[in-house]
Amino acid sequence: MKIVGLSGGIATGKSTFAAELRTLGFPVIDSDDIAKLVVKKGRWAHRRIVKAFGSGVLTPDGEVDREKLGDIIFRDPHARRALNSATHLPILGYLLADLLSNFLRFKTVVIVDMPLLFETGFYHFTSPRLLVAAGEDMQRRRLMARDGLSEEAADVRISSQMPLSAKRRLADIVVENDGDMEELRQSARTVGGLLQRHRWLHIWFFSPLGLGLVAAALFSLR
Repeated sequence: MKIVGLSGGIATGKSTFAAELRTLGFPVIDSDDIAKLVVKKGRWAHRRIVKAFGSGVLTPDGEVDREKLGDIIFRDPHARRALNSATHLPILGYLLADLLSNFLRFKTVVIVDMPLLFETGFYHFTSPRLLVAAGEDMQRRRLMARDGLSEEAADVRISSQMPLSAKRRLADIVVENDGDMEELRQSARTVGGLLQRHRWLHIWFFSPLGLGLVAAALFSLR
């Protein structure tokens, strides 16, 4: 099974690109969805967040206040590292379970949509690594329009992330998303075609079927 890493910067269009790949038939594991799940009240990551930040980051009903926590971590690198430390292990557990599920269902290509793909080092376990990028001015204007932020607030959020220039150096395929939706859709079709290359190798050698055939062959040589 080919595990493809997908990342981007804030407001570069990564999630939209992932949705386009999903419409083309590729299974997509969204680490943001997993992150929302693991911080639910009563779960391990929720307890780790409360231990790190205190009850002040909770809503009246005890759930994590994502907006309040976001305001903290975007302005404080130490708080950002504390949050990552609290959530990465729980997220990884769910992610590995999803990957195993796709493997057992004979999926040949799986997309892992992960904003912190490069920061966490998880990109070492994916190939190819896709990056959805955009010019900084475009990124800023999209973020201001999407979240109703001032230019200053948008710049704070952009600068809190790993620079896109550094991510470009680690990516295998860079999708430049400075155009319209149709251009992004065409980019998704192009990338989708590239991901399907050598699909037969993953069917015969990197799937439960392939492993079963190898095991049978080895057993017959005994």
